[in-house]
Amino acid sequence: MNSAATPLAPTPLTLGRHGRPQHTLRNRLVSSPMERNYGTTDGRMTEQYADYLVTRARAGLAMVTTEATYVRADGKGRTHQLGLHTDAVIPGFRELTGEIHAAGALAAVEINHGGRTAQSAVSGLPPVAPAAVPCEVAGGEMPRPLTTQECYELVEAYGHAARRAVDAGFDAISIHGGHGYLVHQFMSARTNGRHDEFGAPEHFANLVIRAVRAAAPEALVGIRVSVLEGVPGGLSPEQTLDVVSRLELDALDFLDLSAGSYEAGEWIVQSGEWKPGVLADYARAYRRFGIPLGMAGRLNSPEAVEAQLVDGVCDFVSLGRAVHADPAFVRGVLEGARYRPCIACNVCIDNLGLGQVTCTVNPAVGRSRVPVATPRVRGSVPHLVVLGAGPAGLTAARELAEVGGRVTLLDAGERIGGQFALAASMRPTPDFHRYLDWNRAELARLGVEVRFGSRRDPANLAALARELGADGIVVATGGTRPEHGFRVTGEAAHDGVLDVRDWLAARPRLFSGSAASEDCWPESLTIWGADAVAMSVADTLATHGTSVLIVGPEQVIAPESGRRAKILAVPRLEADPDVRIVLDSRIVEAEAAGTPAGRVRVVGPDGEQWLEAPGPVLVSRGVVPLSAAVDREGREAALGLTAGVPVVLAGTLVDQLPPTASNAIKSGYDAAQRLAAALAPEPGRTTAPAPALEGALA
Repeated sequence: MNSAATPLAPTPLTLGRHGRPQHTLRNRLVSSPMERNYGTTDGRMTEQYADYLVTRARAGLAMVTTEATYVRADGKGRTHQLGLHTDAVIPGFRELTGEIHAAGALAAVEINHGGRTAQSAVSGLPPVAPAAVPCEVAGGEMPRPLTTQECYELVEAYGHAARRAVDAGFDAISIHGGHGYLVHQFMSARTNGRHDEFGAPEHFANLVIRAVRAAAPEALVGIRVSVLEGVPGGLSPEQTLDVVSRLELDALDFLDLSAGSYEAGEWIVQSGEWKPGVLADYARAYRRFGIPLGMAGRLNSPEAVEAQLVDGVCDFVSLGRAVHADPAFVRGVLEGARYRPCIACNVCIDNLGLGQVTCTVNPAVGRSRVPVATPRVRGSVPHLVVLGAGPAGLTAARELAEVGGRVTLLDAGERIGGQFALAASMRPTPDFHRYLDWNRAELARLGVEVRFGSRRDPANLAALARELGADGIVVATGGTRPEHGFRVTGEAAHDGVLDVRDWLAARPRLFSGSAASEDCWPESLTIWGADAVAMSVADTLATHGTSVLIVGPEQVIAPESGRRAKILAVPRLEADPDVRIVLDSRIVEAEAAGTPAGRVRVVGPDGEQWLEAPGPVLVSRGVVPLSAAVDREGREAALGLTAGVPVVLAGTLVDQLPPTASNAIKSGYDAAQRLAAALAPEPGRTTAPAPALEGALA
């Protein structure tokens, strides 16, 4: 075992086996092939995507890998996925690899075919696969089984893609053999079922390895595999090891280990509930093959990265979300530098089906080619006031302080974060506290004054501006909470009907993990609303034995959240016998709320019914939109005239966005840009002299 005094992450690693040309990684940090939807609709590299990848090369990664890049048009899985299916894409890739090399990193490409996961609505072509087994998660279209000859033709397509990769200047080619894509489909009996030579799980993969090696004799060639498929009837860890043992490993220079399949997406992109280095126990078994190993899986801190390397689990790490959230994570690992932490919310992966992949904690990612820097405030230091220390207000305060403002942050509560701080104590989102910890450190570093217990009326901004000598104001206080909307009858306890946020805030020790013996989890309660807050609270309470009734008008639980964000919590709730879920329904009356005899009258598609509901009724119904929601620009102009200083509004409601932390942070970032632009002393100046890529490397 390596001495802890000599970290392994910064040390070089040379790859290249059996007399083939060698390539040296400058350290042990490699970017994983994370899809982003930044390409063109015909698979070409864009300036935005190149800037994104080159930024991470400049941050210090040893090897930068493109996303899964389709080898043939019928294997395309995303609307803006990169392709190596035609020579027309080579010039754009060649420019990319040149820039990556100039930054001191190696350039890698992952080649792939979607097989049953590809859908004609995206590719324009019927999907093909080893067998007629549809992928419901991807869309459910029935693929046409490949003939034996067509299998060989697809192998040739991998070889042609590898040749194009070499022509484009890539140093390494990784064959995607996991996550339920075509090569993986041939490996698994669940999706193969063939009776020709391609029924052997290793046969197609070995032909692909040969074709890629022949087309790229001097490049590094590896394969990414899922250490388990993660679904009933799929490949177990032992079965996967057996298949890999039959691959032509001597032709490979590395293995890159991941996990999961489309039907087991929680293994591909893991929840924050899972431990860092979650694949380490599986990876150790691959040491028997004597081939350099890379590994992904919840490597979200410098400590987690170094632990896997020092323990000899792998030779290099594949970093996805950590460097997506902030390229400076690389320097955090190598030098102990500060970085913006990934919180494993999985908004990035959930955005794949919607458009460009963004990031909750880094609002500059995935929103333009080169994110426009917030204008630098010049001359005398302006005093800027931010009302509200939720995600939007925190973001605005930090951004304005970064560009030279003297910032005062006011909040009526006793801590930063607002509702986000409550979410940080819930079971499905344990990493959320990392974002708050980072914000505290950033506010201190930037000298932001934070005043708690400060209740200020956003309607009286002129007095606030005079009192504090403000030169500009950001209002990030959100909306007002709605009435619960049902009748309360019978004898009710004092806290029989409460807003869920008030109920949580009144129990800080219980939800912070510091509960004393006299702090008790409730025996039962009802949640009126089925949004993401309700899901998280119900899941957390049910874990501690609370019986929960959820009643909501929503058609599904947490409709504002993506599939990966609730991939563990929702199945747990649905399987828990002590959790009752009544959707597409509304509470019209609560009788004896907060008492053991409590019950609620519910109206839904099946008519009206009374349900036993002992314990309090917690209301989780969002907030009422601000009056500015329909005309933000006009409202900001009117407030500015009244206050005598520029005023901007921040928050999901004023930007007409779903009420998520990701949207709130983006709104705060945009509000800071608008206020800074309004204070820019030079006429017409809207950008800083030197834009900072993603605000991450400054």
